Amino acid sequence: MRFRKSYLLPLLAIISLAAIAAYELYWIKGLYKTRREAAVSEIRVSITWAEMEELTARRKQSSDSVHFSAQVYSGSNVRLSKIVSTQFASPGDSIPEAITVAKVDKPFEADILGETAGKTNLPVMDSILAHRLDSLGYPLEHRILLMDGEEVLAEAQTPAYISSSRDEHISMTSIANRGAGYELYCEPMTGSVLRGMIGVLLMSAGILLILGLVFYLMMRALRKQRELDEMKSDFTSNMTHELKTPIAVAYAANDAMLVYGLDKNPEKREEYLKVTRESLEKLNGMVEQILSMSMENRDRLSLRIENTELKPLLDSVAAQAHLSAGKPCEIAVSVTPEGLTADIDASLMSSVIATLLDNAVKYSGDSADIHLSADEKDGHVRISVRDKGIGIAPEKQAHIFEKFYRVPTGDVHDVKGYGIGLFFAKTIVEKHGGRISVDSEPGRGSTFTIEL
Repeated sequence: MRFRKSYLLPLLAIISLAAIAAYELYWIKGLYKTRREAAVSEIRVSITWAEMEELTARRKQSSDSVHFSAQVYSGSNVRLSKIVSTQFASPGDSIPEAITVAKVDKPFEADILGETAGKTNLPVMDSILAHRLDSLGYPLEHRILLMDGEEVLAEAQTPAYISSSRDEHISMTSIANRGAGYELYCEPMTGSVLRGMIGVLLMSAGILLILGLVFYLMMRALRKQRELDEMKSDFTSNMTHELKTPIAVAYAANDAMLVYGLDKNPEKREEYLKVTRESLEKLNGMVEQILSMSMENRDRLSLRIENTELKPLLDSVAAQAHLSAGKPCEIAVSVTPEGLTADIDASLMSSVIATLLDNAVKYSGDSADIHLSADEKDGHVRISVRDKGIGIAPEKQAHIFEKFYRVPTGDVHDVKGYGIGLFFAKTIVEKHGGRISVDSEPGRGSTFTIEL
């Protein structure tokens, strides 16, 4: 059930995003279809417009007594587009003799074209057509034929046109050439139509990108929250066990003195009081370390920086770690050069090194072989703790400095701790303006390096 719940929200988010993407694609497909139909309609109207422009220019140059002009009025499609033609008895007249309105896709019903009918200069008309298509945003390479049934009366094409099986085919009735029609072959209009939709496409892609990013950030935040909850639960469990151990030891020592009268035996009393004191000191150290991890204390933490010689400090920390190891332990200390110093808070840095040594002992099996060293390189002081323990898997190394994080070991709890030691170490090192890193390989040990 918990597994189902953990995957339900991501699944719903993915389904929602997919539904939004599908709707946008459906809407864009419909818009593309509408724009394409509008483009075809504009091209057909443009053919008639170019034909009328060529006809008007030709009539003006003729010696006919009837003076003619025509204007194409484009509607939302070919059926709604009209041609309005006017005839004047002489060029200076302001009042036409006749006005004719015709559909773009049908020839003139009135015989107003006279001797010019069937004499369209197709190359001139095609030049006018190409210019108009460019101005409309359809710079299409094309070929146009004037057809009378199956007979080709005339043809023209743009210089760069190359015939292809993917060519678009548009038919249009000729207005000025009775019984004839135009066949236009042009390169695919997909690119021109999509260029006209570039703003819509970019906006749609932007919306999907933003929604995807929002869903991703939400899922990452929820996953992080779930991990934090699990780490908090692990921390509470481990901390409870760790705190109960010294309390139980101190309670047992005091109980032995009170119940069995061992307080009257000076040697036993001193031994049990010493055990009690050590347990209380351990308990106090745990509490202090936990308190030091609070954001309030961490922000207010002030360092007492002093120029400190590292050899005595490392020797002291190594000696304490050796005494508290509880197993065979060898800790070799080396400092190069011998009198190397560093500007540090000696107390806090000792705690950091002690934490690293404590981990090296814990994760070294039945015996520990540890090398604690310090040297200087390129003006930086480096302190390293190298062990030959169990090592850390590569995918876990990025998380070991996180608060409460412990490398998963299933239900085995042979190594005690509550996941704040390395976080504490990282915090203190960064307060010094330095950094801490790890180099580890499972089965071959780990090396923690502090660079100041």
